[in-house]
Amino acid sequence: MAIVSLLSLVVPLTACGSRAASDNDLLYVFNTKGELGEILEPLVKEYGRSHKIPVKVFSPGTGSDVTEITNTEMMSNNPPSIFSTQVLTTWGPTDGNFMLDLSRSGIPELEKLANQIPEDMRLKTASGYNLGIPYTVEGYGYLVDKDVLKSLFSLDDVTNLLADLKTCDFQEFRNFTEAVNQHIHDGLAHAVNLNAHTYTTVNSKTGLAGELTGVFTESGAEMWTYADHMINIPLNAVFKNYSQAYYSEVDAIRALKKPAVKAMDVLEYNTAHAAGEKGPNLRGPSFVNSTTGSYDYALQLFADHKGLFYKQGSWIYPDLKKANPEMINRLDMIPIKMPFTQSDINVKNRTPETFNTSIPFFVPNYWVINRKTSARQQREAAQFLVWLYQSERGRRFLEDEAGFIIYNRIDKDQSSKANAMNAILLDYLKAGRTLSNPFNAAPGNWLEFVGNRLKQDYMTKRRWNVSTYSEYADTIIARWQELKDIQSS
Repeated sequence: MAIVSLLSLVVPLTACGSRAASDNDLLYVFNTKGELGEILEPLVKEYGRSHKIPVKVFSPGTGSDVTEITNTEMMSNNPPSIFSTQVLTTWGPTDGNFMLDLSRSGIPELEKLANQIPEDMRLKTASGYNLGIPYTVEGYGYLVDKDVLKSLFSLDDVTNLLADLKTCDFQEFRNFTEAVNQHIHDGLAHAVNLNAHTYTTVNSKTGLAGELTGVFTESGAEMWTYADHMINIPLNAVFKNYSQAYYSEVDAIRALKKPAVKAMDVLEYNTAHAAGEKGPNLRGPSFVNSTTGSYDYALQLFADHKGLFYKQGSWIYPDLKKANPEMINRLDMIPIKMPFTQSDINVKNRTPETFNTSIPFFVPNYWVINRKTSARQQREAAQFLVWLYQSERGRRFLEDEAGFIIYNRIDKDQSSKANAMNAILLDYLKAGRTLSNPFNAAPGNWLEFVGNRLKQDYMTKRRWNVSTYSEYADTIIARWQELKDIQSS
């Protein structure tokens, strides 16, 4: 109640709230994360009852055209006072200008929340406007089952091995995966050094290690797994974060050439050592087949211990829990190693070691206050967000029910009841071993263009021609520039 009473004393929200906006639904929360809808609706209604205000909450169903629904609601006579997005396009200051600058709202409690957002997690404009409150934080890397490592190296405790895998350089990691690959094929003992520590595979194909058919688990039909998330790694060598990529000059992308070429070596190796049901999953037509190359198929392969590493993120928790509930508490995550040298990296304070010890983090969605609604609605929206992130009930919802990582409590002990993978991410966050999400700022259909190029020209081919990597990099760079020019105009 203290929070609400403090906020209600403050009136000077933006004066540009639309006079046409209706107050019929005083607090209207529009959520685009469909899977959150089932638990968000009762929370908002509970808030409405306890604060004696009318509320409305809407979440599109799974598979709905979120863009079309959002456009309809935002342009209606009763638009949402809180909506969600992850980008600046369409609703940002240079487009419809629907987003309230939370850090200059005139509401101290809301400004405090906004100012607590780590710099690289902000939905920020070039002029410094801070436009959204993060839902949660997600991260991705190579998932690995600790019990498979125990079986593979005959260890009772893999703490030291995991520590070495998380901090070793690219070449040592490549040597490690070569040793694992040899064991998968011959079942013999193979020694490998990581950070001056020697690890040796078992001398027989038994236990969980005996189930392995490949080093990596791949989804050849799912372009986002190798376009969006793999191309994001070299993009981190060019741009510090989403905002820098979004507001970059057209020619800034030229710095992608060298890291993009080197990332192709990693992509080729990983997909050439992919696990299948009974043996290797070889590149070719079946590799990109909508069945044998699907997300669901790859998920099940990993759940069945066919692949040692699975490049995925914390968002797969509910699906993996269904596929193998026992595995979910045994997982850890390894950085996606890259053979970068310092000359490949254009971002200040990032080094080859940064890339080989860090995982990319990003915010999948932000809560945004609609500055085109009335001042009264904006004030109620601000009060709700402060309550959600400051009150005990709000935090219980975010942590225990939604399974979110709360951005301003990263240094605190956060609950992992709803998502056991949060503990893994928090270890990286607390240590500051993070990369960002410049891929989300790609102009137009650039990510789809990259994905189609990789799928058509590489994923269907058993052998890749290294001499084509340079031309591939030039092509995707030229496409970025073309789309960036369109975006700028």
